[in-house]
Amino acid sequence: MPNIKKTFFQTLKWFKEMIPMLLGILLIVAMLKQSWTFDILTKYLNNDFLSTVLASFFWSISAWTAINSYIIADSFWKVDDYILVITAFLVSWVTVWIIQIPAEIYFFGKKFALTRNLISFIFSIIISYVVYFIYFL
Repeated sequence: MPNIKKTFFQTLKWFKEMIPMLLGILLIVAMLKQSWTFDILTKYLNNDFLSTVLASFFWSISAWTAINSYIIADSFWKVDDYILVITAFLVSWVTVWIIQIPAEIYFFGKKFALTRNLISFIFSIIISYVVYFIYFL
């Protein structure tokens, strides 16, 4: 029973630490939606191969936590259903870590780190097309 109490308070502490970050994400999304950047992104993004590759590339070099991707993807979804771009964005943000490659190389070796990131990048595009075809069946 003491473990449940300890775990409960650790979870409350975690929520307390996450609230400022979640509020910050919401503020960033609100600012993004009001800026010209969001207008440009939504104007030029569409469900084509180039947009999917660009979404995978640009979001794989981001250094934010993965939970941000769900909130930002929801903002894109409300504008239009860019299912290819959103799926590539989510998968690449969570699996491809360009920023963290030096640490991966240090801990796991160069061959593994580069191979894992390349495969993750390719699969982010493939998975986005699979989701697209399933969504529109």
